[in-house]
Amino acid sequence: MNFIKIALDGVPQELRKEIENQLPPPLEVLGWKFVGYKWRKLTQINTKDKNGNTNNTVRVAGTGDNDVLQVSLKKGLDLSCHTPSIYPNDNLINGFNRLKQLKLLGYKEWIFAEYEQDEFTKTEFQDTFEDALDDARASMNKGSGQKVITDTEVEELGRKRFGHRIDVEKDDIKRWVTTLNLNLSYQKIEAIANAIAKDFQRIGRIESYNREEAEQFLEKLGIGADLLNTYGHKKGSDPTRTLRLLYQIMSNFVENIDTMHIALYDSQAVGHDDLDENREASVELLDSMDKLIMKYAGARMANMNIQPYEILGAIPQATGRENQQSGLVEIA
Repeated sequence: MNFIKIALDGVPQELRKEIENQLPPPLEVLGWKFVGYKWRKLTQINTKDKNGNTNNTVRVAGTGDNDVLQVSLKKGLDLSCHTPSIYPNDNLINGFNRLKQLKLLGYKEWIFAEYEQDEFTKTEFQDTFEDALDDARASMNKGSGQKVITDTEVEELGRKRFGHRIDVEKDDIKRWVTTLNLNLSYQKIEAIANAIAKDFQRIGRIESYNREEAEQFLEKLGIGADLLNTYGHKKGSDPTRTLRLLYQIMSNFVENIDTMHIALYDSQAVGHDDLDENREASVELLDSMDKLIMKYAGARMANMNIQPYEILGAIPQATGRENQQSGLVEIA
């Protein structure tokens, strides 16, 4: 980091140019062009919308506090980082948390990168000014003092964006995420696009529930039960969730000799057939596992002289302690 001390009451003209010349190249954001650096009194920066709400549209729960950022700003301006950004009439694009910390520390002025809309580079997904602004805020929140944008925030932004569009196929959503230039892996983009697309597929067909919402539903009805998410339980799929629940069922029965009540929900079903198939597969899987346990217990009791498993050792992984050439590590 390369800090330059900034006086709380302002920055002399000769120092301003020196700072501007040492900053990294401005961020390139589709749909926007860099106009130049502007030194602004912090009291002149607009952060509210017309209803008086903080106009930070890409954040799900705000930026929160950032102790590391506050310590950094006490040292001055970090010349290795991009400045906060504004669009015409001193409206803040990004840097909400930074602006808050600057004011708390007593700074009166700061440098901002000013951008204006660019019709030549706007994407197919920027039909309105608000679309372009949301994309800019998402693209600019990649670090350097900001709270890095989360997958959940990208998903919420995607639901907002595609809620008024007809192109809501997963490939369309993947193209939009790619335009944000968030340095996400292909797998991450795929997962985000898949989550958004499924939400739109469920509209009018399936009531969506996550675990917390399902728990609240049971509590509202006064029903005591444990939950089993049936998503992904079609035949041949991963039985992990059912196995975890089965362990609880067995523990409950051994300790209490009592029935464990279970309620099913599906966090990802996109249609009625999908929902029904997952429910049926989950019930069948749980039933087959219970039967297998009984067969195992019978076979185990009848053949106590035969161990059902044997641990041969562990693959050597502790560098400097375990020799890769000596075979498996013996487990005491």
